[in-house]
Amino acid sequence: MSQKTKATKAPFDPSQGRKSKKVPLTTVARLVGQRLGKSKPDTEFKYQDVLKFAWVPAEKVYINYERQRWPEPVHIDKLSKKWNIFCVTPLQCRYDPNEDIYYGSDGQQHSIEWVRQYGDQSMVPVFYVESTDENVESIQLLALNTDNEPMAKYFIHQQKVVMGDPDAVELERTVRESDCETAYKKRFPGAITHISDLQMARDEYGLDDLHIVLTKYRQYWPTEVVKTATMLGFLKVKEIMDLNGTFNDDRFDDVFAEAANYFEDADRLHLDIKEQFAHTYPTNYKGMGVREKIASGILNVYHKRNDIRLGDEPFEIDMPMMG
Repeated sequence: MSQKTKATKAPFDPSQGRKSKKVPLTTVARLVGQRLGKSKPDTEFKYQDVLKFAWVPAEKVYINYERQRWPEPVHIDKLSKKWNIFCVTPLQCRYDPNEDIYYGSDGQQHSIEWVRQYGDQSMVPVFYVESTDENVESIQLLALNTDNEPMAKYFIHQQKVVMGDPDAVELERTVRESDCETAYKKRFPGAITHISDLQMARDEYGLDDLHIVLTKYRQYWPTEVVKTATMLGFLKVKEIMDLNGTFNDDRFDDVFAEAANYFEDADRLHLDIKEQFAHTYPTNYKGMGVREKIASGILNVYHKRNDIRLGDEPFEIDMPMMG
């Protein structure tokens, strides 16, 4: 795919330049059409005759396990503990008119909990296609569970921020105060796209340490995106320094300075250390923790150029020194 095509098909914000973030669907579709070209409209297609919605007695809903995944009690238990009627999606079904039965193909876990919540005599919300062909169930199951794009963690995080979730709000605040920005499939200085790594850093090292590392990252690599593997490596280094009583701001600055002088850029820091581990431990390097490996490489470089030991390297590694 050419760079021009990638740029044309990249995710974009239809509300950009507007005072309101609320954009008519027709406008969004028109903007997407300008990027993809026109679709082939079938104005004669009576979609309302094919896709239908109904409230169906629970007793008329079946699950054909030749065509469906098994129920997952762990998943259903989680649903029961955070049940919210606003979030329930209709059960996707094939309706067989000869049997007068609705066969569920997607949304099984929600529908099971629905019956557990509201009883055998309840009415189940169903979105269905009428057909006597059982293959329709398989088509629905596979399309809805393997073909569709899962929601990126970035958008989940942003929704939590908008809703005022304290953890998400504080994480976003810390990122912005560190001169960084959460992003989705974009590359610009300070951009952080791996939201799960960011959340892991918060949960395991705390927001204060995350702020320190991100701030210094931006100071020493101001033109680069934030590589979260490198970020986690520096967080591990700080943890080691804290445990050994060797941390102070000036010394941690020195650690970043040595790394910035030794490695071509923050991305190469991760890759060079990874390559050295592959060379040193060819049979088991993949099973060694990534952040521990990166921390080991960073510490090894620092220890070779300074008399002060900051703490033991998690794994023994010998980074080659030039000159």
